[in-house]
Amino acid sequence: MTNIASIDIGSHTARLLISQNIGPPDLFRPLFRKRTYIHLAEGFDNQGEGTITPEAMDRTLKALEDFASLMKQYDVVTTHAVSTGVVRRAFNRDHLLNRIHGQTGIKVRAISGEHEARLTCMGVLHSLDMEEGPFCIFDLGGGSTELIFGGQEDTGATSISLGTMVLTHTFLRSDPPDTIEIEALSKYVDEVLEDAFLEEAWAGKHYLLVGTGGTVTTLAAMIFHIDSKEIRPERINGLIVERDGIEDLWAHIRPLTITERMELRGLDRGRADVILAGVMVVMRIMHFFKSMQMTASLSDILEGILVAYLQGEEDE
Repeated sequence: MTNIASIDIGSHTARLLISQNIGPPDLFRPLFRKRTYIHLAEGFDNQGEGTITPEAMDRTLKALEDFASLMKQYDVVTTHAVSTGVVRRAFNRDHLLNRIHGQTGIKVRAISGEHEARLTCMGVLHSLDMEEGPFCIFDLGGGSTELIFGGQEDTGATSISLGTMVLTHTFLRSDPPDTIEIEALSKYVDEVLEDAFLEEAWAGKHYLLVGTGGTVTTLAAMIFHIDSKEIRPERINGLIVERDGIEDLWAHIRPLTITERMELRGLDRGRADVILAGVMVVMRIMHFFKSMQMTASLSDILEGILVAYLQGEEDE
């Protein structure tokens, strides 16, 4: 059995998953995970467009050099790396990806939002026992949110410009944010959701809502009193998070400063700056789809990349 790896370079973090190829039906067994905060979305506008700063580029290169060293330690024979979020729309994207390849040997593919959504869906469905019926999986990232609809006749995927890091930099500039900033953010999120689904067949239906991404796993950990160091698939996957619980969490963290939020159990210090925008997006998505609860999944695109590879699916 050989070891394989998947990498996702996102707007807020770079993440690595090293797994053992064990064949059907489970396909792979996770061995090691790592997440590094790279803050690539600094300076990007609320449409996810901008230029990656030299500092952010250096942080990313350092993270990928670390990943390359770890993969060597684990004797990884195959690596599949993608860039998502703001990277795909960065004006200097190719420069970053070429530097990564030149300095680490890791070839990174920039994929579309729709491709990202499909891979995320594959990772979630591989890891969760989903009930029959229509479902909506949303992946809330630092630069965008991907939504995947399935389990019905009208299936599809879309990517919208709602990312925790970009929204934080655009709207929440005070610490803690004032009422005007919060109201502006809430209004903007609602407008983006309404514009995205105004004429879509997916709108106006009841879905089993499944959330993934750093904000979702973090708020699940906070609500269920799971320490940030204990956040892993077996602790998070399948947790049912009630909307009332999220609203209570919002009321608790809304008046806190970033420094105060850093001390909260379940909240990784590197996510304390973007958690307010993230929780706001989750609340508005649940309100938009009239959902009183969602299922949390830590498994996402990293698992989906491996599922696609091991099932022999052709890359985009």
